[in-house]
Order: sequence, then C-alpha cells, then structure tokens
Amino acid sequence: MHYPLKKLPPQPILKLCISLAKKLAPGITISVHTDKQSFFLGNMSASKIVRADKPGEEVDITSHNIKEDCTLFGGEFAKGNISSRRRRKILSDPAKLKEYKFDTQMIYTFDFYEFIADITSWSLPLGFVHLDLETILGKQPIVWVGKTGERYIWQGSLIHKKVLSYQQTPEEEEEEDDDDDDDLIED
Repeated sequence: MHYPLKKLPPQPILKLCISLAKKLAPGITISVHTDKQSFFLGNMSASKIVRADKPGEEVDITSHNIKEDCTLFGGEFAKGNISSRRRRKILSDPAKLKEYKFDTQMIYTFDFYEFIADITSWSLPLGFVHLDLETILGKQPIVWVGKTGERYIWQGSLIHKKVLSYQQTPEEEEEEDDDDDDDLIED
C-alpha cells in the first residue's frame, strides 16, 4: 500500500534540494507532486563502487576494501583508468547507459554507501537541520527495486523500528487525508 509523503520541507528548501540532486546525478528522477511520489536513480550511477569480474576471479566482498574496476564493461571503460566518480557521471546519463549491457556470465559487485540519510536515526542530516524520515514517510518503508527496461527483477525494503511501531487511528488517517494537498509541490 502506498502512503503519500507527509510534512515535506518548505517549498524553497525542497526545490533547492531537488535542483542540487539533479546537478549531482543528471539521470535522477524525483517526483513529489503526484499521487505516487518517487525517487529514481540507477544502480550504475548510485553505487559508490562497481566492478565486473570473470567467474572465479571475483572480489572478496567481506574484505571491506573493494576497488572500482569496470574494464570488462568495454567502451570508455576498457582501458581501466576511469574513477568511480567519472563512472557515476557517465552512467547517470540515460543515453550513455543504454550503450552498456550486463553480461550474465560476469560477476558484478555493487557497493552502496548512503551518505545523505542516517538510517540508524531515520533522519536526513542536512547540516543546518535534521529532517526526521518518520515525519516525511509516515509508516512506509524505503523501498528500492532492480529494474531492467520495464521489467522488475528484485525488490528490497528498509524498515526502521519507528515504522514497525507506527500505529494510526482512523481519525488520524482522516486528518492526514485532509492535509494531503498542502504537502505536495512541483519540482
């Protein structure tokens, strides 16, 4: 079940954050002005580290020292001298991303490091202010999916104890429905 985002930051702050996110990741899609708000960023541009290895030559994922290596992607990556920062920039462009395909015979490793959200406190520390994710997300978890074209291939949910303990009375739900239009803005 989908629940609309609640108590979003003031419109000027939200527009600034969306604008900054689009500069940092050109392929990002953020929608907060629809019935189903969403945030989309491809794994190839969101991952801190990506690598491709031949079977039997894959990296030890428990080493905590995984190095970027996209040489097996070919194209611009073939010479092996592209940093993770450059890879994120290249592959955040949807047109460039279409030039590359996953080879099902390879082993891919993705290292996601979330520096924007503090998952332990369920907040967004924005320097001058900490936004409580419970206030914004309500009782819904953070959901991420793997998708190729229009086909979904996996889904995961991040659920904080605040979400599990969230109980809402029918009166509170009705009150939230009345406030929905106040929280939505266009980006």
